[in-house]
Amino acid sequence: MMEGFKAAEARFRSVPTLIRKYFSYDEAEHTGHSVYLWESEEAARNFFNDEFVAQFKEKFGATPELFYVDTLMVVDNEAEKTTFNE
Repeated sequence: MMEGFKAAEARFRSVPTLIRKYFSYDEAEHTGHSVYLWESEEAARNFFNDEFVAQFKEKFGATPELFYVDTLMVVDNEAEKTTFNE
């Protein structure tokens, strides 16, 4: 499982408008989940275009469920920084 996640690293490192991506997996349900932090909703929607959805379906045999929400605040303890989206 982890090898598949590691193989995706380069793809996401090369996306200039992507700030952060979290990979997760629910072993009991056999489902993967991701949380993305983008520079803007427009950047996210541009990334998750029809081509992305088609490639995802081909690779994983499922249609991704996409939700867009505003990030109001990020507390980053590692960087000792809090970012507000006002």
